Amino acid sequence: LPDWSGAWVIPWAAFAAENERQRNPNYPGAPLLTPEYARLRDANVANLAQQQSNGNGRVQGCGNPYGMPGIMRWAFAIEFLFTPGRVTILLEQASTIRRVYTDGRAHTADPDPSYIGESIGRWDGDTLVVHTTALSADTPLRPGVPSSGKAQITERIHRTDANHLQIDTVVEDSIALSAPWRYSRIYERTDPVFFERECEANRDGNDQEPDLTPPVN
Repeated sequence: LPDWSGAWVIPWAAFAAENERQRNPNYPGAPLLTPEYARLRDANVANLAQQQSNGNGRVQGCGNPYGMPGIMRWAFAIEFLFTPGRVTILLEQASTIRRVYTDGRAHTADPDPSYIGESIGRWDGDTLVVHTTALSADTPLRPGVPSSGKAQITERIHRTDANHLQIDTVVEDSIALSAPWRYSRIYERTDPVFFERECEANRDGNDQEPDLTPPVN
């Protein structure tokens, strides 16, 4: 197995720049929505803007847990634990745990949908290929864009050098998306120090989260 020890983070500056790009309606990396889901996005964005103007924008997201694929986008640490037949992904954001089964099993025939879904993995050389299904319809594909409950996500996870990990993601949802949504993110290795993160504790509006990006030598 490859050496993925330590924790991995997206640098805060890269995360902030990605957020800024995604606010641009013409950003080419944004998901291509079907007309129905484009209308849902516009309605949700307008509703959020109204909440923020009323001073409620900070608390609107605290009710439901984060799910796939959004849980993997934050600039907070992730850690990989290798055990026989399984890769466990620990996420600092919302203290989430993903279980990726690599023992050769197939997806469950009649799964119970969840925010994290059911993840089945396999090794392609030193790349971990993860296929996730059984996502709840309450799980957003991205902020303001709900899932149809039929989404499937494929991730290819591999190290590009000693201190960088790349995750290439393809999101497919034939009801919400008019084409597969593809994107890549680069994570940097750092010490496996996690902070306890819980949405209700951040109601004061302080967005200055700790940056775990390794210092430049």
